Amino acid sequence: MNKAVLSLAVSLALTPLYSVANDDMQAQLEKLQQQLLEQQKAIDYLKSQLEAKNTQQVAVQQKAPVVTEQAAPVATVASKKESKLTFKSYGTLLYKSDEVFANVQDTSPERRATTDLERVVTEFEYEIDDKWKVEFELEYEHGGTGTTLEYDGFEEFGEFESEVEAGGEVIVEKLQLEYEYNPNFTVKFGHIYVPVGLGTDLNKPDQYFTTTRHWGEATMIPQVWHETGVNLISRWSDFTLQTLVTTGLNSEYFRSTNWVAGGAQQRFEENTADDLALTLRLDYGNVKDGKGFGVSYYTANTSDNRRNQGKLDEDGNVSILGLHGAWTLDDLVFRGQYLYGELEDSVAITAANKTTPGLRPGSFAQLGSKAESAFVEAAYNMQGLFDLSSPLYVFTSFDYANPMLEVASGAAIHRYDIRELNFGLNYLPNKNLILKLQGGQRYYAQDDIDDTTHFSASLGYKFSTEL
Repeated sequence: MNKAVLSLAVSLALTPLYSVANDDMQAQLEKLQQQLLEQQKAIDYLKSQLEAKNTQQVAVQQKAPVVTEQAAPVATVASKKESKLTFKSYGTLLYKSDEVFANVQDTSPERRATTDLERVVTEFEYEIDDKWKVEFELEYEHGGTGTTLEYDGFEEFGEFESEVEAGGEVIVEKLQLEYEYNPNFTVKFGHIYVPVGLGTDLNKPDQYFTTTRHWGEATMIPQVWHETGVNLISRWSDFTLQTLVTTGLNSEYFRSTNWVAGGAQQRFEENTADDLALTLRLDYGNVKDGKGFGVSYYTANTSDNRRNQGKLDEDGNVSILGLHGAWTLDDLVFRGQYLYGELEDSVAITAANKTTPGLRPGSFAQLGSKAESAFVEAAYNMQGLFDLSSPLYVFTSFDYANPMLEVASGAAIHRYDIRELNFGLNYLPNKNLILKLQGGQRYYAQDDIDDTTHFSASLGYKFSTEL
């Protein structure tokens, strides 16, 4: 009994201690749980920070190409500021079977077949930066230079002439410095093109359909005309205005057969610049892209540029008006131009040329006081029609020239009033080569000259590469 009571008393005495111990342990457990929760929160926060950082790094890596693409225009602009040298070249080789006259009195032509390495042109274009550019163009005509004996059937009765040409010439066609102030205004100066007609725009073998450049233009003005001077180019919307002041022509070399074309000063080491020329040209669109047309005007006195100025007191003013255009509609291509010119004091120039010593004898018949020439050509690309792998154009062209449209004295000679109709093919096996075939007939206004026929084939090339 006492033992039971004693045991109960001890148990009752220890009960508060157990209760206190249990309460203390529970508090400790709750505290530990709270610390664990706080640590878990800290761990979760650190995890979120790490994940955010990793996500940011991935995003940066993913954005890197985008940033590079966005920076590409800047890189392009930067590259324009760096110097760049480009080499370009084109050339043509011609075979022709034609009926030719022995001289200007001949009315019975004979058929002759000829081959001609017409030209090889090399051009270097050096972009100094995004504002300045230098262009240099050199043309080798008919195979090079050297001393040769040449027969000129269009002298008075035909004669042989000794020339340092090997049948051809080496000509610096262009040596110009170009400055682009902004996209709307550019200046070119140096030895530059005179943009009358299409000859200075469309002179590469794939820019005209005939086997040779259009002869009607060369019967009136210098073909691919180039002089020394300055060209101010203004652009607004789709319009382009060119204003040029250049060296002028020398009337000592004006002729019946090609009007003022021979007056370009290429024979001498130095060009006289006492009579300067003004040229204006307004274009809508771009004829080189096959979507443009325009008008040009040239005017200049010529007498002060003569080497022997004492032979002529008159001004000898030349004025030329030109209309030109090129248009492409799907597979159809149209090109054409018209030139009209007037020469003042043509009688005085003719008389002075006949009596000027020391010149190579020329066809010193009267000069036309008015002249005109024209050409049109149309072509259709049959590549799609016949499911071909390369372009194949069938074309027709019409050329006309009359360097003696009117004369100031006497009657005009009709021998040089000529029209020509052609048909042919152009095949471009790749972007660098062009093969041409052409056949046609030539019509003379002079009654006692029969129409003549001709056939020709040509091979042309062009390329451009960055050095």
